[in-house]
Amino acid sequence: MSNPDVQTNKIKLRQSNFELLRIVSMCMIIAMHYMTKGMRIPKLSVDHSVHNIFFWIIYAFCLSSVNAYVFISGYFATDSKWNIGKLIRLWAEVLVYSICVPLVMSAFGIFDLAGKDLSVKQQIFLPVSYEHYWFATAYIMLFIVSPILNAAIQKLDKKVFKMVLITLVAVFCGFKSINPYLIPWDKYGNDVMWFIVLYVTAGYIRLYGVPFIKTKDPKKIKTYGFAAYVIFSLATFMIAFAYSFIVMNTGKLEYSMDMTYCYNYITIYIASIGLFVAFANMDTKGRDLLNRIAACTFGVYLLHDSIALRELWQKVLGIECAAGKWWQFFHMLLCIVIVFVIGVLIDCIRNGIFKACNKPVKKVR
Repeated sequence: MSNPDVQTNKIKLRQSNFELLRIVSMCMIIAMHYMTKGMRIPKLSVDHSVHNIFFWIIYAFCLSSVNAYVFISGYFATDSKWNIGKLIRLWAEVLVYSICVPLVMSAFGIFDLAGKDLSVKQQIFLPVSYEHYWFATAYIMLFIVSPILNAAIQKLDKKVFKMVLITLVAVFCGFKSINPYLIPWDKYGNDVMWFIVLYVTAGYIRLYGVPFIKTKDPKKIKTYGFAAYVIFSLATFMIAFAYSFIVMNTGKLEYSMDMTYCYNYITIYIASIGLFVAFANMDTKGRDLLNRIAACTFGVYLLHDSIALRELWQKVLGIECAAGKWWQFFHMLLCIVIVFVIGVLIDCIRNGIFKACNKPVKKVR
């Protein structure tokens, strides 16, 4: 197995870069939830106003966040030992947020847990099985199969590995990007199969770098990465914008227009790689505070996207009142900061409780 080249060696030494990317990615995810669940941004085929176009462009730049978040996990996990304890802690964290948030909201009379139907209660009390959080379900399933993926990544030679990766990308990304018809098994990148593709991609980058970046100069790699991120994010919007004219005039290809804004669309996949590589080659030294904040990002997601809160925080922060206003972008930035800071503070408390509960277990061992 080949040793990591200069690109990946430098990446490994500056882990705060990846922690910063976690933070940025989570802020982008909050922004997407702001636009889809609060602002309820109109489709491009319905509204060609400057305001709507502006937010669809922002959305295109935010789409790389989920892929980049999985890239980080895949990059480091491919060379680490699998630990059942990590799986239990991850599952427990999801379970705590899934159950405690609705219970607390119900206790204050804000969320009517007792009045919810069976499907909602299943999501709350069995969050992984019933996809309370689709990302958490896919992420945990990925973690479970990661030892098998790691074994394959470490055994395959570069040529075979490259062909396997190309095949995976072609099947789960390339084909759906050019096919104008609904694919029954396609989950738009919201499932473990797509996460496996991202995981394998990260493993390839760790071992061999990015094929189309030949230089080993971190500054140039960072520049190329950001350039790819910007170009292909804009390309995502331009493709969707072009489709919107066809939809408006003919009523056809609406599915194709919608698919451009999926995590497993080819331009988003490439933009995600660019963003990941750019952050990986940033000259950031180890920063303890940054790393501590980044460790809470998953908790930020579990809190603000809880079934009891995902619509409430949008109303409390007045997103509907800001809709269509010239200052809405600044309102969105403020909401992102508020949601992120509150989420980090609450997850710090949750983490402290977990550590306190874990001490007696360690003593027994």
